[in-house]
Amino acid sequence: MAQNPTGEAAEATAFTAPPPRATYRLQFHAGFTFDDAVAILPYLARLGVSHVYASPVQTARPGSTHGYDIVDHTRINPELGGEEGFLRLSDALKQHGLGLILDIVPNHMGIGGADNAWWLSVIEWGQLSPHAIAFDIDWERLGANGKLVLPFLGKRYGDALEGGELALKRDESGGGVSIWHFSHRFPISPLSYPILLDRVLVLVADHERPDYRELLAISSRLRALSENPGGASPDGLVAECEALKQRLEQVFTESPELAEATERALDLVNGARGIRESFDTLHRILEMQSYRLANWRVAASDINYRRFFDINTLAGVRVEEPAVFERTHALILDLVRADRIQGLRIDHVDGLADPEGYVRALQAQVGPGFYILVEKILGHGETLRPWPMSGTTGYEVLNLIDGVLVDRAGAVAIEESYREITGQQDSFEELLRRAKRETLHASFASELEVLVSDLARLAHGDRRSRDYTIHAMRQVLTEIIERLPVYRSYITTEPSPEDRTLIEETVAAAIADTPMPDTSLHRFVAALLLGEGGEAMTAPPPAEHLARFRRRFQQLSGPVTAKSLEDTLFYRFGPLLALNEVGGEPSHHGVSVADFHEANAVRRRSWPHAMIATATHDTKRGEDGRARLLTLTEMPQRWAEASRRWRSLSLELAPDRIKPDANDRQFILQQMLASWPVELLDRDDAEALDAYRQRMQGWVEKALREAKRRTSWINPQEPYEQAARDLIAAALTEGNAFFDSYRPLAQEMARRGMVRGLSRTVLKLTLPGVPDLFQGTEFWDLSLVDPDNRRPVDYAARAQALAAETDVAALLDGWEDGRIKQRLIAALLADRAAAPRLYAEGDYRPLMVQGARAADLVGFSRNDRTETRLVLVTRMVGSESPLQSLPIGPHWRGATLPDVTGEWEDILTGARIAGGEGGLELSEAFAGLPVAVLRKG
Repeated sequence: MAQNPTGEAAEATAFTAPPPRATYRLQFHAGFTFDDAVAILPYLARLGVSHVYASPVQTARPGSTHGYDIVDHTRINPELGGEEGFLRLSDALKQHGLGLILDIVPNHMGIGGADNAWWLSVIEWGQLSPHAIAFDIDWERLGANGKLVLPFLGKRYGDALEGGELALKRDESGGGVSIWHFSHRFPISPLSYPILLDRVLVLVADHERPDYRELLAISSRLRALSENPGGASPDGLVAECEALKQRLEQVFTESPELAEATERALDLVNGARGIRESFDTLHRILEMQSYRLANWRVAASDINYRRFFDINTLAGVRVEEPAVFERTHALILDLVRADRIQGLRIDHVDGLADPEGYVRALQAQVGPGFYILVEKILGHGETLRPWPMSGTTGYEVLNLIDGVLVDRAGAVAIEESYREITGQQDSFEELLRRAKRETLHASFASELEVLVSDLARLAHGDRRSRDYTIHAMRQVLTEIIERLPVYRSYITTEPSPEDRTLIEETVAAAIADTPMPDTSLHRFVAALLLGEGGEAMTAPPPAEHLARFRRRFQQLSGPVTAKSLEDTLFYRFGPLLALNEVGGEPSHHGVSVADFHEANAVRRRSWPHAMIATATHDTKRGEDGRARLLTLTEMPQRWAEASRRWRSLSLELAPDRIKPDANDRQFILQQMLASWPVELLDRDDAEALDAYRQRMQGWVEKALREAKRRTSWINPQEPYEQAARDLIAAALTEGNAFFDSYRPLAQEMARRGMVRGLSRTVLKLTLPGVPDLFQGTEFWDLSLVDPDNRRPVDYAARAQALAAETDVAALLDGWEDGRIKQRLIAALLADRAAAPRLYAEGDYRPLMVQGARAADLVGFSRNDRTETRLVLVTRMVGSESPLQSLPIGPHWRGATLPDVTGEWEDILTGARIAGGEGGLELSEAFAGLPVAVLRKG
């Protein structure tokens, strides 16, 4: 069995089917359906992947572009083609010899709007709803008064009510009545219907009519139930009310007069704008509900359902409950058992109450050895826990590959010049702590207060801890979460050695830095988290309360870290934006070659079938844009000069009194150079430039709002955002000083970036693990952050390029069109198919290189009993001066692999190379390309 880095055996290594050789990620939405995917399967099969890796396919919010806002787990999304379309895709995949890995979302569901039946049921019935168990709602939250707080109003409640923005309407079917606020529907409990129905009876007032008597009977029974709701079981009460609603629907259907009278009654209840008293009845009805409507800003402090991050329209799901697991997974498990799905990717596993328990439950359902991956971000030095799965989706390898392509000394110099230009002197660690503090008290204040409440319940229940104040608890929890070096711990009952060390070291760091004179509360929190609270109290705390506190602490630390790092600090601190990637550690300035080799050797032993990603739907910029920025570390002096020129030029280009500050201007410059379209490198194209300008302006709005320095999503500052858009517009105008000054640098970065892009491609396809290609990235990927990275892909051009038999040398000469990257991908995927055991199980050994340029490349071998591959890639061009020629052939004269002899064939070019007594000359290995993958010839 494979070993993980702690020495324990990883459990899911005996596969029921061979692990994937390579995957191709597809983002499904209404504009790219199952049938659209069927059309490109011949291309994907020819490219050489073994599996399609699909975004979620269960029914999402209408118009969703990503599928992570599922509203119905029981159906396949009709916008994608529904069940019939999915089956067509599944059949077509089998016809082309391809499998399917599916992204599933156990942590949350899309809410709000009017399309999640489970959520609407909870709104209507509160804790009586049969679906109340599905959502992570704290009905006991202080200040909520036992109600579900719904922060979906655009204004304060009173203003929205008296402004006529809350309207009571009959439902289109089912006999129900709901409050509507634009697109949001809030069902009304049938127990409050008599207020409306009595008005209808008054308007009709004909006791002899059968429909009148039926309506009276319905109203009377609902009133009786509302006066004594405990007289029936919750299930019985809901069932009887649902039956009464059906009777009500029949009355309205059979009696147009009563239906019309109901509409008049609704008009009266809905009030008249300008007459405050006219809204009293509607307010009284709303006060009778199991929910409280509130302004969206209330969510930051008063919300009482767990969200995905700080998104009000995504509610946490209690998948740890067996009944909820069964409801949310039945469809997927049926498809797995029908062999329609061959692997699962678990979205946001750190958001779950018990990630390990969830993975074990899922593996038990799909069977041992079924291919399962988790989306998990590993912190610096963190090792993946030995759960029964195949590994992560590969962000740690993304940063490992990018990291080894960094000139680390150059990266340090770049950070120094960045700090000089921007005036930013705080350490990365202090900036992260500050971002966490801001995030906790702004975006997650509500969740923090719930955690404080849980801690207070534990502390105040014992005489030894009851003097701890709420204020002190809030501060201590903030200090601990600020200093947690990873996303979360995984304590359920007994803490693992890793979790014990994590909590103890984090709390010790908080104690060392706290201004509080008494640090006993820090130690009390640590004791509770580690299950040792009984030692600090006169009696062990209630197990249920302790488990809830621990669970909520762990479910809070992950989102806070992600939001603070990925969605805040990565838009604030930017010496080298290539390192500001999901799972990245910009302060470490890349990865040494020795650490790169060690990480891959460990990965091969521990998680040989985990995914290798270099671009995903969540990456901050395209992989080849990052490659361009990585080249700056080879020319830090030239970059410092370019940055200083930009400091002056950008002030001249900014036309308004309000100008983006120095930090934001540095972000803009780097992003423009990273994503500069290939077609604009050496020629002018007004249409292409206009499209690029609009994309950059869309990017800068998101970047500035994520940074939350001068503007934000919740408090946008339009003048500052417009100043940034104007600066981009002024820079990206033909014939101006920016083009004259920076186009040569963009050309240089593009050529050097091409070399690194090819190197990254070869590494991804030869390292231990399963390489994943994000849609369209087989050509150059210069995309910006989502949604830019989800633009339509021109598959016809890619299929045509793949079918053409063009010489590799010609492809390198015309590298700008991206076909050279696609050629390398196809060649290596073909080799993975020809030697599956080598890539799936073969060992990993660093290659010893001799010569003056040994440090400028990375080399390793993959070996099994019958096959060997030697992998060599350029990591540095090795010159600050402008690149005169590509690093091929004579560039490597004098560098050798001293222990390599015999005949070899380059898989990428077909060239044959011989290693003599002195070893293999790298000038021959790199004769045609700056990368090589050799097999015995």
